[in-house]
Order: sequence, then structure tokens, then C-alpha cells
Amino acid sequence: MKQLLGRILEGYKLLERLGALPPLLVRLGVGLMFLGGALHKATHVADFVAYFESLHIPAAQLQAPFVISVELLGGLDLMLGVATRLASLLLSGTMVVALATAAIPEHKIHATWKGLLDLLYLPEWLLLLLLGWLVIAGAGRLSVDFYLRHAVERRLAT
Repeated sequence: MKQLLGRILEGYKLLERLGALPPLLVRLGVGLMFLGGALHKATHVADFVAYFESLHIPAAQLQAPFVISVELLGGLDLMLGVATRLASLLLSGTMVVALATAAIPEHKIHATWKGLLDLLYLPEWLLLLLLGWLVIAGAGRLSVDFYLRHAVERRLAT
């Protein structure tokens, strides 16, 4: 029994040493998704504006290019781990709007138990959760943010 517990403890210690990987993988995956989506939207701006107009989003001609910019720069920032909290916060805003104006109405989600379960399966909801986690937890050790923060802390300490 003691050997088994020792091996389990070793396994936990190994996993703890890999703790920098989850934020990196989330940043890369979510950042690439936003970057790729923004590049597609940027090459089809008229279609994206028309989509916003179909959703009755006000000032679609201004909002669509703004969202493209947020997704493009935010995606790059996440992938590099630069200004991760700010980028995640801005991208969270796009996900809230996407949920409210497109995803929830398109999936006919209502305020019921089934509606809640349907909401939890939406990719926009999952992205919102991941972005919220990045706002709170930050970019992690494998990021430019980590090194900038430590450089600033060293500078302030002198």
C-alpha cells in the first residue's frame, strides 16, 4: 500500500511540474481560433457586415471591422502571451455579444433547464469560460507577460 501511495504521489509531482502547459495550450488553441476567424472575416468584410446587419447589430459597418481587429490582435496576443488579461477581457466581450445576438437565438435557447444545458454545450460559452479563466489566472510561466512582469518587479525593487 505504501508503494502504491508513493507512486501516486510521484505521478502528482510530475503533473505539477507540467503546470505551465495548460495555460500555454489554452492560449495557443483559443488564440489561433480567433486569429484564423479574424483572417477569414477580414477577407470577407462585406459578408461579415451583412451578417451583423442581419443580427440587427447597430452600426454594423463600424462594429464589424472593430470586432475583426479585436479578434486578430487578441488572437495574436493570446498566442504570444502578451497583454493576455486585456486581450481575454476584450475577446470575452465579443463572446457575450455573439451569445446574445447569434448563438442563443439561432439555437432557440430558452430560460428552462434544457435551455441551460443547451447553453453549456455552445462553443461560445466554452470560449467565454476559457477567456474568463485567462483573465483571472493570467498567461502562465510560458509567456511574454510572465517575463515582463518579473522585469518590472525587479526594476521596482531597485
